[in-house]
Amino acid sequence: MFNFNKNENSIYENQGYIKLDLFKQNDEFQELIEHFKEELFLNLKSNNISNLGGFRSGNLNINPGKHGPKFMNFLKLNNFTEYFESLTGDKLQDYEILYGGNLNLPKSKNQLFHTDGNWDPRMIILNIATSKIDTSNGPMEVVNFSHKQFIPYWLFLIKYFLSKNKKKIMLEQGDILIREHRLWHRGTSNKSLQNREMLGIMFLKTKAKTTQIKKKIDTLKIYDNMYDANFKGKLKEFIFLYFKFILVLYKSINSLKK
Repeated sequence: MFNFNKNENSIYENQGYIKLDLFKQNDEFQELIEHFKEELFLNLKSNNISNLGGFRSGNLNINPGKHGPKFMNFLKLNNFTEYFESLTGDKLQDYEILYGGNLNLPKSKNQLFHTDGNWDPRMIILNIATSKIDTSNGPMEVVNFSHKQFIPYWLFLIKYFLSKNKKKIMLEQGDILIREHRLWHRGTSNKSLQNREMLGIMFLKTKAKTTQIKKKIDTLKIYDNMYDANFKGKLKEFIFLYFKFILVLYKSINSLKK
């Protein structure tokens, strides 16, 4: 059950994220996780993912299909709406709810640090660890305090790249991570021999007061991550893999124009 806690609010506002271990021992929540993992395994077994954008760098996206709303319903029944509104200072009804996830493949590469989209509109991301995540299988690395003001990429490199505020987030199966989309972060290398997946629920602030879900689908799907499967996307992924400094330089110069 989510409970209001002033200390957690302070941590979230300051760091840009909060980690919760509320449901590690909850049988219903763990059962939802296992059903999600079972369908993901069947999807991987029956589909060829090697042509997807992001496969070579080791990160793909997941649309969890029917599993997303099931997790959301569980959270709402456990006081999530009140907790969300206390934590963020916003009404949940002012946010559109979207579902996704990340599949971090064995031998994946460290991603470049990034934020999830533009500065506006605000988005809150709730990640559910559907497996144990430790140093061996690609934990998310965040930069504490980096969400408080807009920072172009070139300035981020100067101000934060060598910062001591970087932290890798370790999670047990069933742990929840809530974060601001403006927080700079990256996925790190999965050095294990197993896939590392993580489910995500995104709350996107919108002018229309609705909790309706767009593009609702029931079937789990794995698709392109940061690189499209077309020629341009594959070229960018090739540069990322073998000439990363060029991509960093390009992003830095491009951010000077904004």
